[in-house]
Amino acid sequence: MAQDAVQTGAVPLGEVPDQPGDGRREPGRGELVDWILVALVTLLTAWTAVLGIAFLPLYLGPVPLPVSALLGVGAMILAPRACYRLTGSMVAAVAPVVSWFGVSVWLVLSRNALINLPVTVYQAQWRVMVLLGLGSLAAAATVGLIWGDRLRERIAAERSSTTA
Repeated sequence: MAQDAVQTGAVPLGEVPDQPGDGRREPGRGELVDWILVALVTLLTAWTAVLGIAFLPLYLGPVPLPVSALLGVGAMILAPRACYRLTGSMVAAVAPVVSWFGVSVWLVLSRNALINLPVTVYQAQWRVMVLLGLGSLAAAATVGLIWGDRLRERIAAERSSTTA
């Protein structure tokens, strides 16, 4: 029976094949479909920035409640990780961050046609700073963690190649 398994190339249960070509294919990373998904996630984070700025002046009774800042934090934690897992590229991981931050800052600094002042002046600047600060902090932490994981994998691969 073991002789038949060797001749057909089948690997018996519980045994590790000697050759890497055991018939299983690791899913491709960085294919065209993955980059299209990265582009869609990047557009989604830009839309998240628009919604974050639009719902920033919410009040709960007389108390200002900038809950849309949490939307930006969630987007900055999830989007870079998803894009990195799709492609394995740091450029893809940073693309949603740049999109969110760029759209947020552009909307904050653009002038209102009615009163000819930037958004930060008439919408209470502390809420805008909460939105930009929390979102930027979450993005920096996420990208830093992704970079650290990537560096750890690279060092582990180098160590295993030198010991083997």
